Amino acid sequence: MALTIVFASTTVYESGMRTTLTSTSTSTSTATSVSTTTSTATQTTIVASTLDLTKTLTDTYLSHIGAIESQNVTALAAQYEANATLLYTSPQGGVFSPSQDGSVSGIANITRFYEENKNSSQYVSCLTCITLKVPFAVANETISITVSSNEKAGNVTSDLVFYGNCPICSFYVQGLGVSNIEAYAMGFHISYVLQGGRWLISTESQAYIYVDKCFTTYLSPDGSVFYCPGPYR
Repeated sequence: MALTIVFASTTVYESGMRTTLTSTSTSTSTATSVSTTTSTATQTTIVASTLDLTKTLTDTYLSHIGAIESQNVTALAAQYEANATLLYTSPQGGVFSPSQDGSVSGIANITRFYEENKNSSQYVSCLTCITLKVPFAVANETISITVSSNEKAGNVTSDLVFYGNCPICSFYVQGLGVSNIEAYAMGFHISYVLQGGRWLISTESQAYIYVDKCFTTYLSPDGSVFYCPGPYR
């Protein structure tokens, strides 16, 4: 607020008569009001996870089975955590069921395991029992998948059949002829851990169940079920 006060006084003598003029005091008041409005914007961001852990775990498992079908050792080795353990089992005895049980631990040993399976013709594990021409196919698959409540671990249990041509195991049965088609039934139990947004195998058990020698084979219309009415199991 600005306040200005002016006082002025003038005395005039004229024709022997004194006249006194007194000015009026003038007061001027100026008020300036400044209004400042502060606007505060609050933004709430809700980050919703777009990662479906069950779906990604399913995809990871399917990639694992696909790598086994194609015997892609590099891809297989990358699917395990550093200190993972791989166990393999097979039925005891039988013409088509060599008894081999064991385990390997660590990335280096697991990689060596798959390399030996790929290149070896000896029955050193259940996977070397599979002498199918690569890539072979998979069918009759049942899968059970669970993710822990803290979303840091997962489990996959499955049964499936690998089937295809076996060039080195053609055989003849009287009245049926020659066949080189085989089907291998296997069971998998795999424990996963979530690391850096990726599911990695911590423990895996591969169970070799049986092999069928197949003559007349056929698939369901969608290709998911393989029928092998073979004479042996």
